[in-house]
Amino acid sequence: LFGAPLPGPGAPLAMSIELEHAIGCNVGFKSICHFHPNGNHYVKAVGGVVIVGDLSDPHEQTFLHGHDDFITCLAVSNDGRLAASGQQGQNADVILWDLNSRRQLYCFQEQDHGIDCLCFSFDDRYLFSAGMATDARVFVYDTQSGLIICWAQLHPKPTISVVSGGFVRDIKRRDTHEYQFAACGGKTIAVWHLDAMKGEMTPQQIGNAGKQTREYTSLAFASDYEHLFAGTTTGDVAVVLMKNRVVQQFIPCCSGGVTMLICIPAQGGTRLAVGGGDGTATILSGPTPCDIREERQVTLDGPLMSMSLSSNKMDLLTVSSQGTAYLMRTKDLAVKVHNQVSSGALYDVAYVAGVSELFLTCCGDGLVTLWDANDYSAKLRCPVRTRSYPTAVAATEDILVAGCNDGRLLSYDCAQGQNLWHIDNAHKGGVTSVKLASNCRFILSGGVEGDLRIWEMKTRDMASHLSEHKGRITEVQIFPNDQYAISCSRDRCLLTWDLRQQKRLTAHRERHGGINCLAVAANQTTVYTAGQERQLTYWDLRMADPIAVYPMEEEIHSISLSPDGQHLAMAGTGLVVKVWDLNQHAVVSRGVGHSRPIQKVTFSPDGKQVVSVGLDHAALVWNFYA
Repeated sequence: LFGAPLPGPGAPLAMSIELEHAIGCNVGFKSICHFHPNGNHYVKAVGGVVIVGDLSDPHEQTFLHGHDDFITCLAVSNDGRLAASGQQGQNADVILWDLNSRRQLYCFQEQDHGIDCLCFSFDDRYLFSAGMATDARVFVYDTQSGLIICWAQLHPKPTISVVSGGFVRDIKRRDTHEYQFAACGGKTIAVWHLDAMKGEMTPQQIGNAGKQTREYTSLAFASDYEHLFAGTTTGDVAVVLMKNRVVQQFIPCCSGGVTMLICIPAQGGTRLAVGGGDGTATILSGPTPCDIREERQVTLDGPLMSMSLSSNKMDLLTVSSQGTAYLMRTKDLAVKVHNQVSSGALYDVAYVAGVSELFLTCCGDGLVTLWDANDYSAKLRCPVRTRSYPTAVAATEDILVAGCNDGRLLSYDCAQGQNLWHIDNAHKGGVTSVKLASNCRFILSGGVEGDLRIWEMKTRDMASHLSEHKGRITEVQIFPNDQYAISCSRDRCLLTWDLRQQKRLTAHRERHGGINCLAVAANQTTVYTAGQERQLTYWDLRMADPIAVYPMEEEIHSISLSPDGQHLAMAGTGLVVKVWDLNQHAVVSRGVGHSRPIQKVTFSPDGKQVVSVGLDHAALVWNFYA
């Protein structure tokens, strides 16, 4: 378990939290999702976690922890035994994983700032690692011993794509003992010659034909390694003859630049799969590499960021920048959506009222998404308008209401996802929290400037405006009888309100820091808050001072009370989801999985699962064992 250790046999199961599923994919980086050569699994990166998942069973995922920031590149060995991942940030490590035992083999800590490309040699003996331009070095590691074979200055600078090309060939086209890698970036393509015996590597430049220059984005070798294909920012493919290392010609295939290239082995000819920045996937084919022309093209929902060929060469696993993964047949480009994930930072998560199978997320890519917890599919994706994104959401089985960073409130139908209505300028500066009354007659919203507003559901008119907070409202909640509400704010205040009388009832204040979140106990007098003071505070609304204060290791962004009132789920800047026992007054379980600050955490209505979302683009579903 990625949480509390299991007790010995015969002992009662300790309270624990276990990572069940991760919804996400680092679609901002190229080649981040791969077919596993066994044909049944995929390997992808979500935030700082490498995930090995079953293509046919969404509940079957294995999580490989080792990075502490976004994974920027991922490579799977040709035999499927190994995977390598590199990250950005302070600890720009490259980790080599054993996929059979699902454990870490080696962690290479040579490079700084970040890793741009990883590539296994054709026989999986060596791993080529290119750092970012600020690191300016390439390393080659031995995958068996974990030793550095050699290193050199980065060329081209930056290097944005690397592919393995078998052995270097002599003038008579016979293999020598030197390994060959091709790398591209900017207006340069270079072929690296690696002599593993001497521990040396040297780059050889590819020459341009005539005066045409291009900026190169991606590479693929032909099956016989006699030709190299290079995608460009202008949407054409350069064909390089490896014999003389000169570009032979450019073949146009898409607009928006070529993002991915894959050579598909074919009988008596050449076939090339091309992913475009305009969202197209194209098959180019012809009798020789220089005569390939467009055979078929399909358009998907956004620029293609990742493309991987199955071991039987029949399918492509393609991921777009919108977070949609497709399975495509190489024969005729027949497309099937495999799954969908959020492609931006996540700001809020909420369950549909009383339904433990459906939850909603608010994403920086501008979408409110309704997820089905049975198979983790996206049932609805509701876009808000361009250049804004949803920051808060609440829903019943019929409608969902979302608040946006541009101050709008929007409502959608939960069955079809169609936009029902919107209120412009509901809050100046943006909406921070939204709640629906249990009788569905009104909406309570909080904003950046400290205003609480009540909106009639039928007329969409503002029924009430409560403005005692002096800072950003961080959370609002409505009591079960729909008459009272409670709000907390960055102005350090916790206020309760009588919504019928439109007046404040009680006020409590933290000493130093703003309050980020609150949870109300079933007795409706005990309230738990946490925030910038790095402490968890217990309040009794009938008393002026806190009942108890417990120090925390981090700033808590969100807390959620379990339905039985025994536990709090909490998360924040420490990147860990914690379960706090309200009887023991201590953390009893921790869940590791996020790699950026967690924005929101919530219990399911049945108390069996917890969902956490964060700035690492990941929504993590945890099983909760009480």
